Amino acid sequence: MLLPILLAVAQTTTPPPAPVEEIVVVGHRATDALAACIARQCPPAEDVEASLQASVEQFTAGRYAAARQTLQRSIRRNRAYAEQLPGPVSSLYATLATVAEHEGDSNLWKTAARTNVELLRRHVGPSVPGTLLEEISFADALMGTGNLSTASDNLAKVERLALEAGHPGIAAGAAYRRAWLAFAQRDDGRAAKLADHSVAIAGPAKADFARLRDVLKSRIALRKGDSGAIDALVASIPRDDSQRPTLLFSQPVEDLNVDTDIVTNGWNDSGIRFADVGYWIRPDGRTDGAEILQGSGLGQWEGAVLRQVSTRRYASLTVPAGTPGIYRVDRFTIRATMGTPTGSRIKQRMGRLTTHIIDLTETEAMTAAQKRRVAEATATSS
Repeated sequence: MLLPILLAVAQTTTPPPAPVEEIVVVGHRATDALAACIARQCPPAEDVEASLQASVEQFTAGRYAAARQTLQRSIRRNRAYAEQLPGPVSSLYATLATVAEHEGDSNLWKTAARTNVELLRRHVGPSVPGTLLEEISFADALMGTGNLSTASDNLAKVERLALEAGHPGIAAGAAYRRAWLAFAQRDDGRAAKLADHSVAIAGPAKADFARLRDVLKSRIALRKGDSGAIDALVASIPRDDSQRPTLLFSQPVEDLNVDTDIVTNGWNDSGIRFADVGYWIRPDGRTDGAEILQGSGLGQWEGAVLRQVSTRRYASLTVPAGTPGIYRVDRFTIRATMGTPTGSRIKQRMGRLTTHIIDLTETEAMTAAQKRRVAEATATSS
């Protein structure tokens, strides 16, 4: 569970083809099921599960405000059951934090992530694996909202608690996140030391963290001008046979605030733009065929999103001969942060536009899109 979370940190070929005209239909089955559940006053565990499913359906459809409201209403109905259902109620807060991140409400993002871990500390225990992993997610929220020092302190605490409780892999994960934080702050020396430290304390997971360390050190080498660092890393990594391939490298999405003729000042930008990008990961770990499956308001920024996907390098795949690779779907959200400007009491979008990415492959609508693309590729190659 921990390794995919940490490999995703590495993220912040051939030219992509023209986007294919495709509409991904997201129905209301989960939303209707939730309404029926509430109408019959279903048990809290069913209510929470139905609320989570409905919020995912709404989020996938681009209805961020509706997803947030669904989760907030479920929290109001079910937070009193946190002691009996700590995991499910915690999931409501964790999902709310993700929705708030994409919606641009930094305060709610941080508050929901904090409440999630506080609930788990109280009702599950501060040193159990589930709580410690959510503590790492809370540190991500702190970093995402600019609280870098607090995030580093929180990760150091997780490392200490995990080691004391006999969870060396989680301790190593916290140390590795601190290494990436140092890398983001351009402190390459500290980043390398922390990456080495994560390997030293990883216990049985030492080989996994050695691979993660190599990913980070390749990024450091690339930043220092070694253009072959990523190719060398790809050659050294064993082939991957999972449906969630190991991401080794990607460029960040281009700065959307620079040199455009579109107004990018968040003060005047009240909308949320999003796109669901489908793409192939080929057997050699390169991406291909990136396409916009559905989107709202991206316009000329579609190119920046597609170019980001095209820069990615994954570990080479172990797939049957003739197989085109693995098809994945990511949601890209572009938005400014919500805030209250000086002299006003009205919350509005302000500041610079930022891009936020989440994997949607396993959601119902995107799984259907994935199956269509795989079937098309199989038919073409047969």
